[in-house]
Amino acid sequence: MSRVAVVLSGCGYLDGSEITEAVATLVALSQHGMHYDCYAPDRPQRHVVDHLSGEGTEESRNILVEAARIARGNVRALDQLNPDEYDAIVFPGGFGAAKNLCTFAEEGVNARMHDDVKAAIMPFVLTRKPVVAICAAPLLLGLAAREAGYSKAQITVGYGGNPLSDAIEAWGQFHMPLAVDQACLDRTHAFISTPAYMFDEASPAAIFASVQAAVAALREILG
Repeated sequence: MSRVAVVLSGCGYLDGSEITEAVATLVALSQHGMHYDCYAPDRPQRHVVDHLSGEGTEESRNILVEAARIARGNVRALDQLNPDEYDAIVFPGGFGAAKNLCTFAEEGVNARMHDDVKAAIMPFVLTRKPVVAICAAPLLLGLAAREAGYSKAQITVGYGGNPLSDAIEAWGQFHMPLAVDQACLDRTHAFISTPAYMFDEASPAAIFASVQAAVAALREILG
């Protein structure tokens, strides 16, 4: 049975993991008979957003504690992840990918991965074990590819023409325009990405189809 690490960035699309994408990921992995464990950074969120009003608040919340809402409490600190124990790593989307996993929300094309995220993802990238990234999380593929010295890795965040796709290309990678229910499979670098809620008007069913496409590509690579 394949073992997959799923990295969450909180709970709620405005300041953490997008819940539909995260749950769809766990369901799709389960459907394909893959064992998964959830991880999240054990540190404060960049900021907290009231998801009813859409406004920021003065609260402080811990990313790991918030991610436990999605994982039903079964989640470990990201710095405990041992890449040798897993065949692949998956990053659901949500703005937490740009706010809590890297510094893109503050620094744009000058972004960097946070140290715990870099330590988790780079062993997979450098050994060409599959890395799956959904919605905004393909930013991490671009950053990791740049870190590894790769160029023209194929990555998608949808049709493109937005700050995320522009950054991916600025980092020397190739942005692949794709529809919501398609996944980009870069066999050379073992990267899989899919747009999901980069299409704001997509239905939950379309989001699940997007995640299923990515997990099906993962299953294909793993055999």
